[in-house]
Amino acid sequence: MNAENKVRHNIIVLCCCIVCVIAAAVCLAVSFSANKKKTQEAVGNKVVAQVGDLKVTENQFKFFAGLILNQEEETVRTLYTSSNLSDKDEIKQYTSNFAHEYLVRVAEAKEQGVTLTEDELSDLEKQFKTDYENNKNVDGEVLDEEDFYLYYYGITSSEYKEFWKNWYIIDKHTNILENSADVSENAQQLAFEEYYDYLYSYTISVIELKVNTENTKADLLTKAEAIKTQLESGADFVSLLKENCTDETLLKNNGVKEFYPIHKTEASEIYDFVRTSAIGEIGIVSTEYEVYILRLDAIKDFEKLKNTETLLKWTRTFHVNKTVADLVSSDKYDYELQKDVYDSIDLSGVLQEAYTYWESVWEENK
Repeated sequence: MNAENKVRHNIIVLCCCIVCVIAAAVCLAVSFSANKKKTQEAVGNKVVAQVGDLKVTENQFKFFAGLILNQEEETVRTLYTSSNLSDKDEIKQYTSNFAHEYLVRVAEAKEQGVTLTEDELSDLEKQFKTDYENNKNVDGEVLDEEDFYLYYYGITSSEYKEFWKNWYIIDKHTNILENSADVSENAQQLAFEEYYDYLYSYTISVIELKVNTENTKADLLTKAEAIKTQLESGADFVSLLKENCTDETLLKNNGVKEFYPIHKTEASEIYDFVRTSAIGEIGIVSTEYEVYILRLDAIKDFEKLKNTETLLKWTRTFHVNKTVADLVSSDKYDYELQKDVYDSIDLSGVLQEAYTYWESVWEENK
């Protein structure tokens, strides 16, 4: 799946610990909302989508869009950089897909009798209270609870809490589906093929040399050839790594990295090396700002992955995603989209907040 098609693909990814998801969402919302002005009342309560009695209003729809943009950096990056996509149209369609799946999954989970226990409800309420207490002070003012949710999320406290309760129900239903999944070798093969880009992997040892004012690329290529010759003569890789590399992560891991096909676009030079090299082969790869000495140490294919916990977990995910996709595309639940309300929704503000936030992250990580 290429980057632009990934924007159009929507699967709700669930965390086993729903409280952790809430905490992460709150932290990001705080970052996103740094420049907001206090909102006194909610507007935009027309229903945009529904499944049976379950409804999504305009404000909830915008909240969903913000949640997606909070969590999915690569989606934001694709929207931000692509000249072939209309970012507002794409995120609106993505959010509609999210709303559709969310409503159908809540409806299905409730039909299957999934509910929250008193202890689970109590844990959620404690988390809601903690989040409010930790973030209620804004610009010298103390927000009351209702204003807190309007300020950070643009929805009411009851809408926010109901969403996370429903999300918890979805999570519990997901666990039921995972536990009933077929994890036979044939099912594992299907999962491996579906998620090949995330599962097939190359283990490589890497020495990174960075181009800078003191080291031109030509100088580093000469240096890399010398290191390559030493390695081919039997020199210790880790020793040469420590002598020549400053990357903290590589030093910590003795230069060992896992490379997956999903990285082939952002690191095409490395991908070209690993997919054409034999085990043990040493090569030099250069990009605009780096020169790498690489050694291909191992390849992890289906035969090496089958029956491992990694592949079994992905097989259960495959089962859940297929079950959900079949359910969403079936006529069991009618997803009603109010076209006039949908067309009138403007997500440009949500997008701009996301762009501003992620620009600061990308700049910090340069």
